[in-house]
Amino acid sequence: MAAAGWLLAACGEPIVARSPEALYALAQQQIANASYSPAADTLARVVLAGPESAPARRARVLRLALLGGMARGYQQVGESYLAGSKSAGAAAYASQMRTIALDYFGRARGSSLEMMDALDRMLREPASPLSGADISLAAAAAERAVLAQVRQGQWVEDAIRLRAERAEVGEQVREMLAGFAGTGGKEVDPAALYLAAARELLTLSGIFGPEGLREPRSLRLYHERALQLAERAGELAAGRPPLLEESARLQALCRDALKKQ
Repeated sequence: MAAAGWLLAACGEPIVARSPEALYALAQQQIANASYSPAADTLARVVLAGPESAPARRARVLRLALLGGMARGYQQVGESYLAGSKSAGAAAYASQMRTIALDYFGRARGSSLEMMDALDRMLREPASPLSGADISLAAAAAERAVLAQVRQGQWVEDAIRLRAERAEVGEQVREMLAGFAGTGGKEVDPAALYLAAARELLTLSGIFGPEGLREPRSLRLYHERALQLAERAGELAAGRPPLLEESARLQALCRDALKKQ
């Protein structure tokens, strides 16, 4: 399809393959196929191709959700393998399971750093209004359930692990998009977006602890960035007590964590 240089819009009209619309359509297809890393790259190209276009407004949000979902999904898989490595049933595989856990934590770090970079640009350069994103992600409860077996120390084949990984990332992307919308349906509430991102960074900071990557400087960085996002959310949430309360709660958590470091 890409080689031909054209994609068809839903209305049947041709779209030039390198236009923001066509690139966004390609990213949606990649996400539907669980090709998450290529999709994140394609969404970045959407913004470059037409920064003020409607697809770019959707792409900014979707890329944030995708990177955050990838990071959180990798963390979840890593934590499952870390727990499994300490299970009595994993005696024969404990070392391999811990190695896999640390690999997933490293991947979570990479995706979350990309997410932070995108958030930094949003904070520095107030962009055009953000729009919600519709994506197709099939439910995969059975694939995700494999991680419960891993936590009990059960070894699974690579193909099964990869299916569980893709399913977990898909679920986390869904949750990120829902958090960005807040109570406003499919449209993006900037205050809710920053709160969701702050919560995400607080959660992801766990990968840097003594049982994970053991990076105290990164732990501090993630708490500092989460605090910055929570403060920005508070500025945008004027007159909305639930969001203001959540902003204050997250700020307190971040400051408390930073004092202990």
